[in-house]
Formats: sequence, C-alpha cells, structure tokens
Amino acid sequence: MADTPTAGGAVTSIAPRVAAAIGIGLTVVGAAIALMATIVMLSSTSADRATTPSRIPVAYTTRTSRLDAADWAAVENVVRLRTMALAPGRTALYRAFAAYMGLNGLLSLHPVLPGRCATAVSYLYDNLLDLRDAYPGESWRPLKRLIRKQPSLSVCAPRRAPVSHTSAES
Repeated sequence: MADTPTAGGAVTSIAPRVAAAIGIGLTVVGAAIALMATIVMLSSTSADRATTPSRIPVAYTTRTSRLDAADWAAVENVVRLRTMALAPGRTALYRAFAAYMGLNGLLSLHPVLPGRCATAVSYLYDNLLDLRDAYPGESWRPLKRLIRKQPSLSVCAPRRAPVSHTSAES
C-alpha cells in the first residue's frame, strides 16, 4: 500500500482504513445474502400453505338478465332522483346531492348478466356521474336530450308471474 504524507510530515499508512472498509463491505454482502435466503424460504412455505384446501364455503346466487323486485324498486327510486335533479330551477348543489344519493342507491343492486338491462343501468350510472359534477350555470339540455335517446329501463323490470286461467265451475 502507498504511504501518504500528513501535514506534520509524518508518513501514515492507509492499509488499516482499507482493511476496515473491506470488512464492512463483506459484512453488508453477507447480511444481504442472509436476507435474500430468508425471503426465499418464507415465500416457498407460504406457497405451500396457499395450496392447501382450507376454504370457507360461500353461497353463490345465480345472476339473471333482469332485476328482482327489490332491485327494481331501487332503480325506480334512482330514476326519480335523476328526474328531480334535472327539473328546472334546481341548484347545482341540489343536482349533485341527488346524484350522490342515486349513486349510493345503485350500489345496493345485485349483479346482472350482460345485456340490455345492464346497458340501461350503466347509462343511468353515467348520467348520475355527470350530475354529481354539476356546477352553477351549466346547461342540462344536452343530458336531457341524451336520456330521451337512451334505452328504457323497463327492460330491467321483473317478469310478472304467469296468470293461470282456470274456470271456476259451480
């Protein structure tokens, strides 16, 4: 190793500093290897645990292309909120709050199969998102025109029970 002169003229060796730096470097590399080995071992044991069949049974409901009676009532209420929000003379705050309430009402719906009903409900959801961001002085004529062109939500109405025609003879 090279000797370096100091300010006082004495010569000091840098060998002890280099040896200390190498020792610290080797300690850090060893700690990193130990940490990686620990992570690999823990990930392999958690993968073994994930493959064991310890699941809780879940009851699944069948999805239909139409809403049930409770969901239909919720959609009708949301449509009423949208209609009230778009009525003339409503403030931007009123429109935004009605849209917020309508969006919360849509959260309670059960999943529906893709089709005309799902499309109509997604349009209703989009209308409510537009109303939620209402600001004073905004023109709502384009949204009202768009709503008239959108598919009717009546495709989501629950089917009526078939009426049996039995004649009562006395």
